[in-house]
Amino acid sequence: MTNFRDSLKIKVSDLTEKLEERMYQIYDHHNKIIQEKLQQFTQKMAKISHLETELKQVCHTVETVYKDLYVQPESLRLRHGPDLYRGSSPPCSRHVRSSCGCDTTSQVVTSKCGPTP
Repeated sequence: MTNFRDSLKIKVSDLTEKLEERMYQIYDHHNKIIQEKLQQFTQKMAKISHLETELKQVCHTVETVYKDLYVQPESLRLRHGPDLYRGSSPPCSRHVRSSCGCDTTSQVVTSKCGPTP
């Protein structure tokens, strides 16, 4: 009986070691996959951050253009009198929404992209 127990203990011990080794192999494999995915994620987040910065710059540029478009017709009308547009409002739109969220109205230019520089 003692011989059987010793033999069983050895077999259980061997199987336990094999199971533990296999678990470490699987853990190592999954760890490598996770590290690759984290690296890809980090790269994509950096790209998104860069694109977000570019989009904000474009938004502010569009906002400035809308401001300039509004100011130019007003200054032309003031210089040349109301007959230039035959008494009508300047040829700029009363309300324009750009794709980046900048709103331009005839009185105010606001931006959802952040404060104007």
